[in-house]
Amino acid sequence: MSKEEISLFDDQEFEIGHKKYELKAIDDDGHLIKSKARVQHHGEVFTPKWMVKKMLSEPAIQEKLHNLHATFFEPSAGEGAFLKEILHQKLNYVDQISNKTTWKSNALWALMSIYAIELLKDNLTRAKKAMLGIFVNHYQAFMQRELSINTDLYKSAKFVINANIVQGNTLTYKNDKGTLIKFSNWIPTGNYQVSREEFTYKSLFNNGDIEDTDANDGQLSLFDEFKSDDKVAKLTMVTKVYKG
Repeated sequence: MSKEEISLFDDQEFEIGHKKYELKAIDDDGHLIKSKARVQHHGEVFTPKWMVKKMLSEPAIQEKLHNLHATFFEPSAGEGAFLKEILHQKLNYVDQISNKTTWKSNALWALMSIYAIELLKDNLTRAKKAMLGIFVNHYQAFMQRELSINTDLYKSAKFVINANIVQGNTLTYKNDKGTLIKFSNWIPTGNYQVSREEFTYKSLFNNGDIEDTDANDGQLSLFDEFKSDDKVAKLTMVTKVYKG
């Protein structure tokens, strides 16, 4: 056999290149307003990235960011300036405490802890897309493989984002369809299982509505805990929550 024939079977000839996945910086185009009309009609002014980071750097907030189940609520999400950074920092913590077996469930718990309302649909779409992109990026950087849209994990992440990040008006407690804004409370039950409770945003407030028997005292902020006393739903696996 000639040297030329031997070279055809050289390992180098058949070496497969592996793509290296790395964490990406969070996108930020730096704009604070989209138009004067939107400022006038909706009071829309976005929070700059430096301010988001400064607010989240407070020790008490950092403690929550290092707790998978500590909840965050953004009543006026915009394009997701806070949502993106909160998710990114929570997933950084997930990366630190997880192995390849526990990462999926831990990452979904982190995602389940973030809630938001946004009035304008274009902003809502951008915020949800950005959050899903951050989730996928962290998965791929940690696992060093692509996350297919056909996997249970991808479908569950998308399902949670759609359940937790919703369209609505925080002043009327309703969405564009005229129905009360609803959220899901995700309750860990052990063995990588979760129960899901639905509750209305309005039920979190003491708003003088006699019929609103579940209302709580006070007002909500970005860093308040979400709680619900509704009936517990059936159990599902965390990584297959979209099937529940």
